[in-house]
Amino acid sequence: MVINGNASLLLLNDQPNSSEISDRSQQIVEAAERAANLTRQLLMFSRKQVIQPIRLDLNEVVARMTKLLQRILGEDVSLASNYAAGLPAILADTGMIEQILLNLAVNSRDAMPHGGQLIITTAPRPWRRNPPGKIPAPRPDYAFGSR
Repeated sequence: MVINGNASLLLLNDQPNSSEISDRSQQIVEAAERAANLTRQLLMFSRKQVIQPIRLDLNEVVARMTKLLQRILGEDVSLASNYAAGLPAILADTGMIEQILLNLAVNSRDAMPHGGQLIITTAPRPWRRNPPGKIPAPRPDYAFGSR
């Protein structure tokens, strides 16, 4: 909280800052938010905190994670993103989606020891109806992420 607050104050400072300072301050804010989310995920894993699903834009979550993902992938694995226009909002926990993306990046990097490309694509998909006797589908469509 202290780190995030001080970095936010740097961003709001009225003095002219270089774009590099602003960029680094923004990275500090984002890293502090990811750290808070990771702590929340660890608490969820230990069953001391419940998942907090909210309506969110999957494209926005993926876009916010791209700098971190590229650093995790390293120099030999490139990252490309394809975002679907008009993607419906999803009901999900932001921290869990970020964790899925991190796991995807780490597993992809490990699977490509000689380099390669990770492509993250978002797209709307029609909801498939369940066979008779199964729980009915709650929505007619949903957002989809693939690699």
